[in-house]
Amino acid sequence: MNNLYIINEVLFDFTPGMAVVAAPSLERLREVFIEKFVDDKFDEKYMIPEYDKAIENKKYKVIENVNHPEGVISYVYGGG
Repeated sequence: MNNLYIINEVLFDFTPGMAVVAAPSLERLREVFIEKFVDDKFDEKYMIPEYDKAIENKKYKVIENVNHPEGVISYVYGGG
């Protein structure tokens, strides 16, 4: 069983975006996020710190025990 994480203040492009991800734990959530959104040095420099800051500042909601496979369900990049 996975949890559903709704993460705000990630995927910035002038303004913050958000992502919805199913994962069994916060540790796995980070791995799934990186697998989906980080594919070059630019992403490493900006997206991982954005993600870590959002989690550290509790900019996410959790719905526990959802019957959904692991992975990114939906996302939107911020825009100017």
